[in-house]
Amino acid sequence: MNNIIKFSYTKNIINQSLKIIDVIEILDIIEIKLALIVDDNNKLVGTITDGDVRRALLKKINTDDECRTIMNISPIYANESDDHTHVYNLLKKNRIAIPIVDKNKKITSLTHLGELNKTTKNNIVFIMAGGRGERLMPLTIDTPKPLLPINNKPIIKQIIDNIKKYRFNNIHISVNYKSEKLINYLGNGKDQDLTFTYINEDKALGTAGALSLLKDIPDRPIIVINGDILTGINLEQLLYYHNSSGKKITMCAANHKVPVPYGTIEVDGTTITEIEEKPLKTYLVNAGIYVIEPIIISKMKKNIKIDMTEIINNYVSKQEVSIYPLHEQWIDIGSHEDYEKAQK
Repeated sequence: MNNIIKFSYTKNIINQSLKIIDVIEILDIIEIKLALIVDDNNKLVGTITDGDVRRALLKKINTDDECRTIMNISPIYANESDDHTHVYNLLKKNRIAIPIVDKNKKITSLTHLGELNKTTKNNIVFIMAGGRGERLMPLTIDTPKPLLPINNKPIIKQIIDNIKKYRFNNIHISVNYKSEKLINYLGNGKDQDLTFTYINEDKALGTAGALSLLKDIPDRPIIVINGDILTGINLEQLLYYHNSSGKKITMCAANHKVPVPYGTIEVDGTTITEIEEKPLKTYLVNAGIYVIEPIIISKMKKNIKIDMTEIINNYVSKQEVSIYPLHEQWIDIGSHEDYEKAQK
């Protein structure tokens, strides 16, 4: 019953002087998303999780800073001398990996509850794939946008592959424009050990209206993804982040850089304090990926056109919306320029 798994941990050990941007790259590739921060004597001094990184990004911390500036300086760990039951209880309570240290606080192993790491998730992942893709005409005259190929693989197949990677298998797909082509291509999902449920929109219902057509209100949060988004987002981490926030909605946000073709001026009264020549301004934009609580769907009017931003605005004033900044690659294929960029 006490299924404690030990993992290879050498790639998780990071010196406290390493840059934040380098830690982000490491967290993207290691199996257990926990950076174990050590000093020059290899003594455990802190940890950095995916959530720590995203909170730092929201504070606009310079990613060239040393990672010690964002680490948790009171990490959860166990000692080599602790008995099996104590370690198991720590793991079960905190639902994260825990390093084991010796008497000098040097790391000797990294443990995790295997069943927490490998269990299939039953949360619905809802792909909004019913749009006409008018800005991509004439490519979408005969082909629904989610079936447009990116390096010979349709957009929606790339989305589904990423969903499956994080062990979500209950996928709902809203369809409308050229729906028969989407359904014929995807099938029922059984050949991929997935379950596809198609939600037919008799009319265009916006970026959220199809949620009102769910046969039953689910008993757990739903992940919603626009059908024209390419990203390697870790959906498991996203769901954990949402559940930890206690909010009704979590909205993913991506960085969008806008070049200003002029020198910008900062002033204090009538005095110029700074001139910046043609700056590159960065803004957080809606990434088209959300986690929402079932109660929101229960309050939606059936078969009424509504966009996700309208729903979100209703909860912003109640402080019920959290933001999940992406550091993963992300692209919204909304134009011919975006489509060409995605091919690269």
